[in-house]
Amino acid sequence: MFSKKSALPDLTGKTLEELLFLAETAEDPKMIHQCLIRAEELAPNDLDIQRRLLLLGRLHERDPKRFDLSVIKCYLLHAFEHPEKHTSEEARRMARELFDDPRLARCLDLAGDREAFLRGYLEDLSREYMRIFVVSDNSHLPRVFGFSFKGSLPRYLAVPTRDIIMNTLSSPYLSGEEAVVLAKAFYKAFYEYAHGESKELDTLLGAEVRAQLR
Repeated sequence: MFSKKSALPDLTGKTLEELLFLAETAEDPKMIHQCLIRAEELAPNDLDIQRRLLLLGRLHERDPKRFDLSVIKCYLLHAFEHPEKHTSEEARRMARELFDDPRLARCLDLAGDREAFLRGYLEDLSREYMRIFVVSDNSHLPRVFGFSFKGSLPRYLAVPTRDIIMNTLSSPYLSGEEAVVLAKAFYKAFYEYAHGESKELDTLLGAEVRAQLR
């Protein structure tokens, strides 16, 4: 017999602080989403709640029976790393969702500094994409007799990072300003992960592109 799925707890009567605590400590994306939605009802103008919902994206919609990476918010950047794996319509939709998400618009309306919020949001997505999709992808590492070499990881990760940045800057679906702010965000994510070892990436990008990212 199949075991029954555990029902999500009743959140009726929970205070805002309790809901946010549950959202921080829960592992189930559905539980996190439910807590944040309930918290939003109590504090609709709370920027932190809106930001959490924005970054959570559709993760609460994941189906264990169906492999679908698109529910992960940062997966939107996949269209820039692997444009060959997406149709032009998919690439357009993914690029525009980064900037046209209604939840993002709500956050920007609440933010005191719209530009700073946008930068932080894109940096967080870039860090997540770097961690989940770039660093964990063993295809970026050379292998000899089944063993991969991770000692020079920043050097090997410079190639996919270069691809993402260059495809971002040349994207027909982003304005020039959008492309630069996203490219800067991903460069920063790489720089932080590489602990400042950006020489290989800078060489691949070239002086002109590198200057745009300063």
